[in-house]
Amino acid sequence: MNASAPIRFNRQEWSGAFGDLGTDLPLLVGIILASGMDSASALTLFGVMQILTALRYRLPMPVQPLKAMAALIIAQKIPAETVYGAGLAIGILMMALTGAGLLDWVARVVPKVVIRGVQLGLGLSLARIALKDYVPAESTAGYILAGAAFLLTIALMGRKRFPAGVIVVGMGLVYALATRLSVADLAGAAGFHLPSPHVPTPAEMWTGFLILALPQVPLSIANSVLATKQVAEDLFPERPLSIRGI
Repeated sequence: MNASAPIRFNRQEWSGAFGDLGTDLPLLVGIILASGMDSASALTLFGVMQILTALRYRLPMPVQPLKAMAALIIAQKIPAETVYGAGLAIGILMMALTGAGLLDWVARVVPKVVIRGVQLGLGLSLARIALKDYVPAESTAGYILAGAAFLLTIALMGRKRFPAGVIVVGMGLVYALATRLSVADLAGAAGFHLPSPHVPTPAEMWTGFLILALPQVPLSIANSVLATKQVAEDLFPERPLSIRGI
């Protein structure tokens, strides 16, 4: 890992910054609404982690809500205190697995074809969710927007002067303002709210570990660790990234 790599602010970086919005925002909003979590705390910490990973890795590292945990939280309306405990528990567990060398061992024994399968499966899963839940929500306009965004992304792939991410998000924003949002409503909803800190109790950590962290661990190891390392090797071979570093 090249810790001295410069941080750039250009059109490509702005485009990449929107790369995870399709999964981040729906899951974050769903978790906040289902658990009663303080929105300022969740969004502030999420933003801080984005900044810290940029400074630490100097790579476009993913910082996302844990998908398996998110599904359980939204489906079962698990309270925020348990979610906080689960987050702390899974962090401690992943550090323990790393310190014991188990993640390095898993990375050595898992074939690359399995990692490619995880990447393909995740992509197909997200595409299925989009086509099943999000695109039809806007009826005909949804299919037109999705088709236009897909074709635009393919057409602009590799063209650094015209980053597709920014243009596609701009299309969505224009559509939203034209059909359902107003600048006045957005301005009226704006405000300032400080995060509310919470220290999980041992009971909250244990409950969160059992019902949320354990189902999440296999997905985190496969997708957040192994697949992330493989993507970094594919796109940034000059910046080696270790399992322990992730």
